[in-house]
Amino acid sequence: MNKNKRRWTAGVLAMMMMLLIILAGCGKNDPVNTPANEEEKKTETGETPKDKKKLMFWNLDGNGNADSYGVQAIKDKFDVDIEFVAASREVFNEQLNLKIASGEIPDWWKEPSFSEYDKFLQQEVAAEIPQELIEEHMPKYVAWLKRFLGDDPYKYVRRDGKIYGLPVLWDIGSDGMQLGFREDWLKKVGIAKTPETIEEMEAALTAFRNDDPDGNNKKDTYGITGSAENVAGMFSSVFGAYDAYPDIFREKDGKVVRGEIEPGAKQALEVLNRWYKNELIDPEFVVNKGENVEDKVLTGKTGAIEYYWWAFLPGNAFLGGEQWYDKLKAKNPEFNWAIVGGVKGPEGKYGMSQYHPSYASGVMFSKELNNDREKLIKYLQVFEASQFDPEIYEKLNFGEKDKTWKLSDKGTVEFIAPYTDEKERQRAGIGVYSMAGSFNDYDFQTSYTSDESLRQLAKDTRAKGTPNIDILAPLNKPVYNEYQDKLKQFTLQNYVDFITGRKSLNEFDAFVNDWKKMGGDKVLEEAQKIYDENLK
Repeated sequence: MNKNKRRWTAGVLAMMMMLLIILAGCGKNDPVNTPANEEEKKTETGETPKDKKKLMFWNLDGNGNADSYGVQAIKDKFDVDIEFVAASREVFNEQLNLKIASGEIPDWWKEPSFSEYDKFLQQEVAAEIPQELIEEHMPKYVAWLKRFLGDDPYKYVRRDGKIYGLPVLWDIGSDGMQLGFREDWLKKVGIAKTPETIEEMEAALTAFRNDDPDGNNKKDTYGITGSAENVAGMFSSVFGAYDAYPDIFREKDGKVVRGEIEPGAKQALEVLNRWYKNELIDPEFVVNKGENVEDKVLTGKTGAIEYYWWAFLPGNAFLGGEQWYDKLKAKNPEFNWAIVGGVKGPEGKYGMSQYHPSYASGVMFSKELNNDREKLIKYLQVFEASQFDPEIYEKLNFGEKDKTWKLSDKGTVEFIAPYTDEKERQRAGIGVYSMAGSFNDYDFQTSYTSDESLRQLAKDTRAKGTPNIDILAPLNKPVYNEYQDKLKQFTLQNYVDFITGRKSLNEFDAFVNDWKKMGGDKVLEEAQKIYDENLK
């Protein structure tokens, strides 16, 4: 029977009563909704309640539990039913595309790249999300977006005046990378002040290499290590000292530039070449991967490193767990990091390359929801609550307060046995859900994971970061997409050769000319046009 019909005629009621008498002999447990039951469910206004909306959530880890504290709280608060759709993280995009191609468009999907976002719009499979609905039903989410994207946080997902995606952010991406010096080593070699200039940094690295900062009577330490996996993150603080940021688009006086071909890049490479010749740079930076870099940090082979600021702090200052700080402190009680956002060059410039917070487009909804605004609103309300409402957030991530968790005397979540065991938490469906994706307000989330006494330290450290981001990262760039791999590899190989001395810096101008001829000129022309049309 269709519950959505609100009134019944006497004739229909009589017919249905006769039918139900016949059906009763088929089994008492049949889930049949009788008119009498419908009458009992009528609201005070005399109207029969509507069917609950059924919302779908992706079960990406195989741990979905429809009876968990968080899921039940969502059902109760928003009067919805929930179903889980199993999917593999590794092949999620392939599964999604297969579903869409077969006409089985899921209610929603999350975090497609900006090029994929435009592809879905061309396929006409996505619903419009009216801005007024977002702002009415997701006010905390909107406030968070505006903190990082300004007054128009939808600018990257708006097409022809319409919004088709809820923006996602990595809000710590734009100030995450910082420069850490071994403070205990600085003291050991007689340097009382954290380096603030490129000259002071060079002096510190020289001492780290030559003055036995670890006290083992061996010359086995280096000033700084890193990785040549990508040019944007390779000794970024040195390039920042000369206001050149390789591999990202920036604006200077209305003109879009690329740091790898700017004059400042040549100055930075001259410094790095000198450091390499003087053995201040770990010679294995050319082949290092992420795990090699970490190993050299944790085994005390380097005195400086560029990395995310939270690794330089106790784990309980941010998201919990063991960070580099904790592991090194356990080995050496005197250990500490001195952290800066960069070192100043000859013109006082400093900084490091960061990530654009809008790393992907957002959450998209099926075109079918164009015709079901009530269901779309339910999704908006649930997505808001799952990441910004303390009651729902706590139950999803920690369970029931004073039953599965409690607040410790340090102001952090402390699980209660048996939920101290991660497997028990998984069985209970605690902390295993992938709801709307990266709506991660770290100021809110770390209020559960960071010691109260360390929160100001984390805030002050984060504030040292410099938001040097690729201003065009969220915008579709077809020409750049065509040439980027070739240009990146060409730049990386030349930079490694310039630093190690395999190629003279007298050839830098030839490198720039070749970069332009290989498609760089077309890339810059396109970048300027996109900037003028979208950001100017």
